[in-house]
Amino acid sequence: MNFRKIVSLFIALAFLVLAITGILSYLQAYSRPIASLHTVFGGLFVLGVLFHLSNNLKALMRYSKAKYILPIAGTVAMVFLGAMYGVNPISSLMDYGSKLKAKSVSKVGQNNYLVLEMGHEKEIKLDIDLLRAEHYWHPQMAIWTEDTEGNYLETIFVSKATAKGLFFGGRTKENFKTFDEKQKSRGEYRRVNALPVWAHKRGVSNADGMYAPSSRNPLPDAITGATLDDSFKLYTSVAYSKAFVLRLELNVAFDDNEYYSEYDFPDDATFHNGTGQLGQPSIIFETKIEIKKEKEHYLMKLVGHGHHSGQTGELYTDLSTLTTAKELVERIVVGVEHGTLEHHIVENK
Repeated sequence: MNFRKIVSLFIALAFLVLAITGILSYLQAYSRPIASLHTVFGGLFVLGVLFHLSNNLKALMRYSKAKYILPIAGTVAMVFLGAMYGVNPISSLMDYGSKLKAKSVSKVGQNNYLVLEMGHEKEIKLDIDLLRAEHYWHPQMAIWTEDTEGNYLETIFVSKATAKGLFFGGRTKENFKTFDEKQKSRGEYRRVNALPVWAHKRGVSNADGMYAPSSRNPLPDAITGATLDDSFKLYTSVAYSKAFVLRLELNVAFDDNEYYSEYDFPDDATFHNGTGQLGQPSIIFETKIEIKKEKEHYLMKLVGHGHHSGQTGELYTDLSTLTTAKELVERIVVGVEHGTLEHHIVENK
C-alpha cells in the first residue's frame, strides 16, 4: 500500500469519528469522553489533511485557477461569517441544539445536580441550568437582570457569604479546600472583588466606598442561598418585560496565575490585603431574552471579566489573561416559560 492510500484511509477514518462525535455533541449534553475524542481526532484529521495537501499540491493549484473557485470561496466565507456572528439559519440551528441539550440534562437525577426553587411569584418563569467544569470550586455567584440599555433591574440570586458580607477569616491558598472543617472565626471579612460587576450594577455603596454588601446592610434572604458547590438547576422567576438581559457572575478564590499573583498589582492594597482572596477576577455570562419570540431556551455566553480587586464595575472583554477561570463552567442553558403572558404581550403592542 502506497503512502497516498494510507493518508486517504487515515483521513476517512478520522472524518468518520469527527462526524459521529460532532452529531453526539450537538444532540446531547456535554460529555468529556465525547469532547476528548472530537478534539483528538480533529487534530489527527488536520495532520492527515496536511499530508494530503502535500501529495496533491499541483492538482490543487490547478483547481484554484478554475472559474468556480470564487463562488466556492464566497460560500465558505458566508458560512464562516454566519456562524461567527450568529446569523440565521445557523443561529436557529444552534438554538435548537441548546434546547435538546437542556431537555437531556433535565433528566439527570438530583444525585448529580443541586436543585433550587425560589421566587415563583413573578410573571416570567426561568430555569437556569449550569453544568460545572473542572475548576469549579465553591464559587461566589450572582444572577441578575438588566434592561436592553444596560440598566440594572433585579437580583435573582446571590451567594449568602457575599450577600451578608460575612466570610470566614483564616483561609489561605494552601488550606482553602479543607478549611470548611476548621472554621474558627467569622466576621465582616468581605471579598470586595468577588462579584464587582453585579455589585456596581446594583449601585449600593458602603461607608468604605466599596459596593460589595456588608454585614451592616445585608441583602434579604429571599434572594440569597448557600454556595452552589456543584452543577445545579435553579427554578425562579422575574418581573415581566418584553426583552431583558440575564447575567451571571462567578468567582473562585485563590486561583492565581501568572497575571494575577502576589507579584502583580503591587500598588493595589485591596488585591493584596486579604479581602480580595487573591486570584483571577470574576467571569460574566449573559444572554438576551426576548419574550415576543417563540424561543424557549437560551445559551449563556462568556462575555468578559470583572476588575481584579473590585475597584470598578467595568466589564473587561479581553479574556487572554485568564486561564483556569475560563474552565469553571461547561455551559449554562436558560429555559423560559411565558405561555401565560399573552395578555401582557397584547397590552404592550
